Amino acid sequence: MNIDEMDIKVLKENFDDETIKEIDVENVAEINKYLLDNGVYYAKDLFLSSLDLFLLPKKEFIKRFEKLKRKLDDDFVDKLGEDSSLIEIMYED
Repeated sequence: MNIDEMDIKVLKENFDDETIKEIDVENVAEINKYLLDNGVYYAKDLFLSSLDLFLLPKKEFIKRFEKLKRKLDDDFVDKLGEDSSLIEIMYED
């Protein structure tokens, strides 16, 4: 995932510096690959709006995302793409 100046500006508008400093580039890259492998072409948008989820260890992120996929069914990519607030499912226990 390529992050440019505009992306950094968006992150700074949405998150405090302490949260941004927690980014583990390798972990984010692995999560991004997992999302792209699952057809989530808007992975960067999710990163910019839901950074806190990308701070989770990869295995925990995948566990939660798999739960989201089950809840949204086979067309989860389209549903999440149309309504990014559905990402909130990943916060549920």
